[in-house]
Amino acid sequence: MLFGIVDKYLLVMLAILILGMVFTAFKGLADQNLYLFYAQLAGALIIIGYSTMKDRNRIKSSRKRK
Repeated sequence: MLFGIVDKYLLVMLAILILGMVFTAFKGLADQNLYLFYAQLAGALIIIGYSTMKDRNRIKSSRKRK
């Protein structure tokens, strides 16, 4: 699985950001659209990084309990 266990609200936000990137790319990557595209890409990467860190912490805490 690509993202492991992602909270539902993070998954919804990620889907909205990806759809926004698709719409922006189809509109054309001009001046304003290019900034919007990279802002949405950064938001998606932040969500992926946050969910990865959260999964790592969950796995570490479950290993400590054993």
